[in-house]
Amino acid sequence: MIKKISITFLLIALIITSFVFPVFGASGQVSVTIPAFPITLNGLDFSNNSNARYPLLVYKDITYFPMTFYQSNLLNLNTSWTAEDGLVIEKDNPEKPKEFVNEVPLGNQNSRMQIATIINSKVTVNGKMIDNSSEPYPLILFRDITYFPLTWKFAVDEFGWGYAFDNTTGLHIEADNYFYISGEGGSGYFDENDGFAISYAETRYIKGDLRISLITDSRRLVGAVFGNLRIVKAGVETRPDGYFGYAQRQKGPLFTVDGRAIHTTYYDGTPEYINPQPARVNIDTGQVQP
Repeated sequence: MIKKISITFLLIALIITSFVFPVFGASGQVSVTIPAFPITLNGLDFSNNSNARYPLLVYKDITYFPMTFYQSNLLNLNTSWTAEDGLVIEKDNPEKPKEFVNEVPLGNQNSRMQIATIINSKVTVNGKMIDNSSEPYPLILFRDITYFPLTWKFAVDEFGWGYAFDNTTGLHIEADNYFYISGEGGSGYFDENDGFAISYAETRYIKGDLRISLITDSRRLVGAVFGNLRIVKAGVETRPDGYFGYAQRQKGPLFTVDGRAIHTTYYDGTPEYINPQPARVNIDTGQVQP
């Protein structure tokens, strides 16, 4: 987890959080800006805000994060909304696999200056009601999505995130989590009609000083990727030889983690790319046991 920066630096730095369900009763328009600095959330690049439907925002020199359903999943938050309870946000189980899907971008470019509203509806975080009228950095509403200020109170104390900001690499946020991505309209899993793993898929597992990522790609012009399992533990990277995660027969994560082992599919590449089999990969050594 990224080392926590000081509260003083935080209030000068930046961060955001938001939500996909609408919150009604918004009032009080405020001017906000779309940031131009690099942004990385759990290893994924969110720097291109030019046509993002729910871009990160800056208000009162603090970065605000859009709490959409999928972005909440990405950072291990569980969000729900009802007319009676309003918006409810809770930390989720970091060992539970969650799906992440990129939002559909806008057809036009975002202006740097935007208008948001300060909300006055019911919001609960980890069982505690938020009194938005007393918050120095209040929750705001933008395009019917609730945005949270990434102050120490919310980002660290409530959500359990680690984050850092500098002028070169921009904003980085990490949360212990286990999530998978399917892209380009395909599911990234084995298709019974075509008989092969579709297009691009990715799974990441983050826990303490352990980072595991697995990316598959079976597009015709790209082909299967060799050495596509990446393990980083205490800063040391291991990339086992072989093709991992291909030809799985269900939508979901490309691997599971059990103690000191990764369970996924594996093929060594000889004599040709066919029929990957289940395998166990040692997290510490990268050794593969079919």
